[in-house]
Amino acid sequence: MTITGTVTRKNIAGGFWAIIGDDGQQWRPTNLSKSLQIDGKHVTMKARLADEDMSIFMWGTAIEII
Repeated sequence: MTITGTVTRKNIAGGFWAIIGDDGQQWRPTNLSKSLQIDGKHVTMKARLADEDMSIFMWGTAIEII
């Protein structure tokens, strides 16, 4: 799938990086590279659903960036 949205830092349970899709969908990438970890950065990327969907964060859908 292709995801377009804005990178944001969520300060829940120690914090994590997330993507809020332009369509409002909430994504929790498991492998967001350091170069993309910029709050407010608009991105378009290819991704797939992550194998692990269990997380302490309980926020968004887990994805793996391809």
